[in-house]
Amino acid sequence: MISPWKILPLVAAITLAACGGDSGSTSTAVAPSDNTATPNIPGEGDGGGDIGAGNPPAALRFIVIGDSGSGSEGQYAVGNAIAEVCQQKDEFVGDMAFPGCDLVVGLGDNIYESGVTSVDDPQFEEKFEKPFEPVQLPFYMVLGNHDNTAYVGGDGAGNARGEFQVDYTYFDGKLSSRWNMPDRYYQHSAGMTTTNPRPLVDFFALDSNPIAGGFADPDLAYAYHTYGIDQRNWAVNALGSSDAVFKIAMSHHPYLSNGSHGNAGNYDGVPSELLPVLAGERWKAFMEEAVCDQADFLFAGHDHDLQVLNAVPSCGRTEFVVSGAAGKTRSLADTERNAARYQQGDTYGFFWMKAIEADPATMTPAKLCVEAYTVDPQVEGLGVVANGELQPAFTHCFEKQMMTMMTAGNDFSGQALGGYALPLPLPEGFDANFTGPLKELRETLVSGFTEAGAGLPEEQRQVFDQLLAGSDILFNALDAATAAILSGDSSEMNQSIEAVLAGAEQLQAIDTSGLPEPFNQLGGAFDAFAAGFGNGGFEPGEGDTTADIAFIAAPLVELARNLDNIVDGIDEQVPEDVPVLAGLTTVLSTVTLGLANTLEQLVLLDTSATGEQLIGTVAATLEQLVEDVLWLNQIPGAEDFATLPGDGLSSLLLIVVREVTEQLDERVLNPLDPLLDLLSPITGLLVGLLDLL
Repeated sequence: MISPWKILPLVAAITLAACGGDSGSTSTAVAPSDNTATPNIPGEGDGGGDIGAGNPPAALRFIVIGDSGSGSEGQYAVGNAIAEVCQQKDEFVGDMAFPGCDLVVGLGDNIYESGVTSVDDPQFEEKFEKPFEPVQLPFYMVLGNHDNTAYVGGDGAGNARGEFQVDYTYFDGKLSSRWNMPDRYYQHSAGMTTTNPRPLVDFFALDSNPIAGGFADPDLAYAYHTYGIDQRNWAVNALGSSDAVFKIAMSHHPYLSNGSHGNAGNYDGVPSELLPVLAGERWKAFMEEAVCDQADFLFAGHDHDLQVLNAVPSCGRTEFVVSGAAGKTRSLADTERNAARYQQGDTYGFFWMKAIEADPATMTPAKLCVEAYTVDPQVEGLGVVANGELQPAFTHCFEKQMMTMMTAGNDFSGQALGGYALPLPLPEGFDANFTGPLKELRETLVSGFTEAGAGLPEEQRQVFDQLLAGSDILFNALDAATAAILSGDSSEMNQSIEAVLAGAEQLQAIDTSGLPEPFNQLGGAFDAFAAGFGNGGFEPGEGDTTADIAFIAAPLVELARNLDNIVDGIDEQVPEDVPVLAGLTTVLSTVTLGLANTLEQLVLLDTSATGEQLIGTVAATLEQLVEDVLWLNQIPGAEDFATLPGDGLSSLLLIVVREVTEQLDERVLNPLDPLLDLLSPITGLLVGLLDLL
């Protein structure tokens, strides 16, 4: 499913140098252990123990939250709900008292939308200290993509900004002692077993952002081949040398998820075969090389929902928990993508967990028990307590599992590393008057937007018109690519590539600073788009045709991702001018990502893709636009927008899309050889443009 914030505004509108990464680790550089020191069977290696002498098995109780830092009503409700659950969970064994919670782990996106800009940024108070004031526990935090911002909140391309959150740990002026992030990646031991004393839980906080974010940080201190490899080496040694009963890795980006971001290697609908780094292939490789099977669990956020997912062979014994609903909510995207013990979207929430050592007296193995709590700010008891009793939405106890002894790969440390390519000059051969099979669709959308934007304030109308013109140029690129597919004409393919570059020039020239938040960030997204050509790692002609297409597709994907981040940043209370701007932003995101995927399928025709996949990609992009428009006039307050085109626009668009789809389907029946011929001019075109520098 698509996020409500992605759909609703749309329809209204169309209507290393490593940063001391091992300083938090107590481990030494040793080879990975065989895990015999973390027994699954009670009594194995317990040294005799003294549980039977009247002491209960050691236990650690903790809260798992993620994506918390919105400062929203929901985050405040989650803070109060955590305090209530922790109080209710207080335990007494004989004359011994145990607190209901010992600590909290936070899985990133700690400060929305763009992190903090100083160690004394007031957002620490507004989005952490105050909302979580009822929870008087230590918080152990990791960084998320929204904590590391360069151009647009959530782009993850400005990792230096995350350093302020590390520094807040040591800041004398911080408002409480609860915040803990001793480094960007670190190890924290908690609890001690009563038998053969050793840590009950070792938490391994990972910084997934420079690896999973996809886009190269301009600061080489966070480059894959320096920062990434240093973190990989630290993780291998730290996990391998730990003798804790439970080893828990925690990061912002997931390995598996049924939410909208999806699994590593297939993030966000990114064309994975063409742009593997953007799709999260690098993070997947990092996990499988350094973390999988070594860790008992991976806790992650990023998707704004709650999930408990089964272990998979590619990651050994490691089980997966996604907890990203402490400050924002979102629908689950594909509940069948991965086998799940529990999954819930469209709600605030968190997990309470209890790690328990093995008990030789009862022959009970070590366990990690998990309870999910969903939070409703509008009901008494916040949804976690009713009639004085806790109301967990899900409970399950995992028994300690031995390692599968899977063989770790070297796909992360062994990857070839490219440098930066020079930015492309803008083309002089772009035909602004080009029209193809999508002509009627383009004209209908532009007309609908023009009418819908007529009611904007005068100071915003000019910017809106410029945005619409730039968006139409990128639609021109999709139109030309569709024409090339139907005709096999290489000149139309050249028009598509040149339109992408012309679109970048048009959009970058727009001053969006006067637009309401968060749309004043659009200028940053367009700057990143224009600067992004070449960050795929090759200059045109140095690699193969796939690399040349990636040269163009990577900035398209980055733009789509940044535009989605901007729409996600809309406050729950919607200003009346937001729907029109959000709709245009979302359409532009749909077109750019659809164009990138079309280019991927085209370049893969001579390898793994088929004509049906190529045609299906184009059709799916067009149908997505129509599907969104079908919701027109159904959003709250839509009746106040008299200029919205209404359901008639949906019907007209649907007719146009059906006609184009029929032509595309007929093309699949014809030989595909002419389509392959479209690829050969691309390298020459890009090299020729580069020579103009």
